[in-house]
Amino acid sequence: MPRLIVSRISVLLTTSLMLAACATGPGVEGASGGGIAPGPDTASNGPAAESVAANTGPVAPYPIKNPLTATVLGTPDKLKAKLPEDAPITVRQIEPLIARDTPSTLRYARPLNYMFTPQAKPAPLAFVIAGTGSSALSSKCVLLSRALYAAGYSVACLPSPTAVTFMLGAAEHPVPGRMPTDVADLYRLMHAVRDDAASQIDITGYGLTGWSLGATEAAFVARHDATAADADERFDFSRVVLLNPAVSVWDSVGRMDALLDKSLPGGITQVPEFLAKGLGGLKNVYAKNESLRFNEDFLYKAYESGAADQDDIGALIGLAFRLSLANMAFAADVLSHSDVIVPEDVDLGPYDDLGVYFQRSFSMTFDDYIEQLLVPYWNRDGRSVPKAELIREADLHSIAAFLAADDDMRVFTSADDPILGDSEVAFLRDTFGERARVRPNGGHMGNLSYQKTIAALQDYFAP
Repeated sequence: MPRLIVSRISVLLTTSLMLAACATGPGVEGASGGGIAPGPDTASNGPAAESVAANTGPVAPYPIKNPLTATVLGTPDKLKAKLPEDAPITVRQIEPLIARDTPSTLRYARPLNYMFTPQAKPAPLAFVIAGTGSSALSSKCVLLSRALYAAGYSVACLPSPTAVTFMLGAAEHPVPGRMPTDVADLYRLMHAVRDDAASQIDITGYGLTGWSLGATEAAFVARHDATAADADERFDFSRVVLLNPAVSVWDSVGRMDALLDKSLPGGITQVPEFLAKGLGGLKNVYAKNESLRFNEDFLYKAYESGAADQDDIGALIGLAFRLSLANMAFAADVLSHSDVIVPEDVDLGPYDDLGVYFQRSFSMTFDDYIEQLLVPYWNRDGRSVPKAELIREADLHSIAAFLAADDDMRVFTSADDPILGDSEVAFLRDTFGERARVRPNGGHMGNLSYQKTIAALQDYFAP
């Protein structure tokens, strides 16, 4: 949501603290090696190589059995993978791929950028596609960049097509949700990033991964690349890993919407009460002489102590999703002049009161987004795409034959992932066969930083 909203509606300030617990590790601000110089050789020695070796030893089982709790708490510190602190993570800016005026309320989302972690020697380049609403600066980008850097890759982490920065600078159609166009935009961005990165490093090949919605998009990007008409433009990915993908995007987001509707039937008006309740029980988790760090390990201690109300975990997940949706919907409405959230004749300035528009955005469910923004957009100005087609295009069942035949692709997920139904977990098992790594517990991305998950990722990506 535009920064002005955050400053005027105090609930988002509190929410941002709660949602920080859903992230694994620090964001780019806390990343080591912020310069652009390539880091140390990772081939056989040094901290990066040592971290890979450290992740292959014995480790206790992932401890959190409740999938919603795992989704929020993530992995306890003592079970997290060892990752190099000297990875040379930086952020590079590229020119917008689309000529588009930036509304005053969205200027915070400029410029278009990507997270870049270069190797010192010739190496393959791994692309990472961020999950729903995430920019290239997210904490999971840092985590995966460090993991793949340690495995010998240069890494480029890209924003999600649902992130406002992508909608402004890379999307031909600024209303995310139609898979073929989102994938085409990603593919174009990947070429721009490759060209930019090639001026800094020697690229010997390509890998691809993504998490959550980004994993689903990675599957479609791999298929797009394999069927590209111009062979010279293909990446020919040698490794593709889908991390907790949605099978049917629409079914998965419907499940997230339901979590919020069930737990907070009062909608936005109930959020301050919910957050006050949730934070109130956490103050005694740390001893008085301990420095308080609001992260995964803090919430895990709260969970063990009983201070975290497990009944409210679902509401927290649903709230995180709804805030991402509200952010995307507001930007999509403004950029497409859809007259759904902001009246078309209203020209918002940087200091205008956006409270009423936040209320409208936050009240919008994903069904509302489809019916009021996505479907109307794709059925105006000469476009004609039925709702059923939009839904079918965003379902991995539509490319099942490709997924079954691509021996270079793997899927990592959890049997209890709350964005998946039992039939969808079975679909992934049946389609990928031995190429599917399905852990019994972990929820949605909760075990991403778990030592065994990172070890399996690094083992498969090893050049």
